[in-house]
Amino acid sequence: MRSALADGTLALLLLALPGAASASDGPVVVKGLVDMEMFDTDDGSLLLSRNGGDPGGQGRLRLLAAGDFGAGFQAFAIGRVEGGDAMANGETEVALDQAFVRFTFGARKTTTIDAGKITAPFGNFSKRYLSNVNPLIGHPDSYDVSYPIGVVLSGGTSRLDWRAAVIDKPLANEKYVPEGSSAARPAFAFGVTPVTGFRTGVYWTRGPYLGTSVDFAIPAGASWRDYEQEVAGVELAVSRGYFELNGDVAFSTYEVPGYAEKSRGTAWFVEPKYTFTPRLFAALRFERNDYPYIAPLSPDFWLAVNAVLYDAEVGVGWRFSPGLVVKASYRRDDWKVAEADEAFFPNGYAVAAQLSYSFDVTSWLDRPR
Repeated sequence: MRSALADGTLALLLLALPGAASASDGPVVVKGLVDMEMFDTDDGSLLLSRNGGDPGGQGRLRLLAAGDFGAGFQAFAIGRVEGGDAMANGETEVALDQAFVRFTFGARKTTTIDAGKITAPFGNFSKRYLSNVNPLIGHPDSYDVSYPIGVVLSGGTSRLDWRAAVIDKPLANEKYVPEGSSAARPAFAFGVTPVTGFRTGVYWTRGPYLGTSVDFAIPAGASWRDYEQEVAGVELAVSRGYFELNGDVAFSTYEVPGYAEKSRGTAWFVEPKYTFTPRLFAALRFERNDYPYIAPLSPDFWLAVNAVLYDAEVGVGWRFSPGLVVKASYRRDDWKVAEADEAFFPNGYAVAAQLSYSFDVTSWLDRPR
């Protein structure tokens, strides 16, 4: 029989989708998550505009699979297909977001090694971005969903948790910096839970953030690997009764070709949520992002400037069943830039609705007992 830790790991990796208990009786679990979204936005906001300002829709299907092979070994995979006129490029995308193996060991079976294509192993929002655990519809602007290839060693006790990793992608938003190429970089995270319902943690990573796409603009005798990014952050999670609060603040520095001084950024968000009844909840996310915008304008000149963004989203949700949630939200952004640049950073809004439905494929195949 599998250990309680193994069953718990499956439930965690499948993000607590309904039916985890019954599905975990077998060696393989397959679950799905469907998102249907509608947006009505302005036509100018760099952050919020969709479909040229016309109402648009977007659909997404994720399949999540996990298998237990015994002797401490498990495997996990998450695939995705999505499309609709509210997509950034208007095209259908198919991707294998995660695919990794896990080995669990130690006297208490509390230490794990994950290897493969994973989510970023640090930050408050990285484990809450799927629709069935995200209380709102949007994501913080400072959080760019990414799936680096890497190895993560994790462990902890009831009060402490820690992670040490080597990953191949930076913690960076490609809307603001050039797309990075694969390069090994260390990452560390440490958390403490002094009392039930309160956890705080810190994380750090450093390494190259540029890539081969900017080779033409790198000074002679240098390489894109010579320019590094460093990020240090603090995360917070609090829950008491029907109230939850999540937050994150990150401090970043970037080495930019042609600049003696580093570009620096600070980004933070707070996200309170309150559950009024078992079915009805409401949430707010407020963030400030002072993020460096870095881009080569020519082989001899790089742009490295900061734009300050305030962004707020408020929404309500209704849980029709354990697997079916409907949410609606309103979001606005406010750019704080020089007066001469205001035309390039117009403020905007987004009204959104989302239906999220999670289901258990494994249960469809179970034989009656």
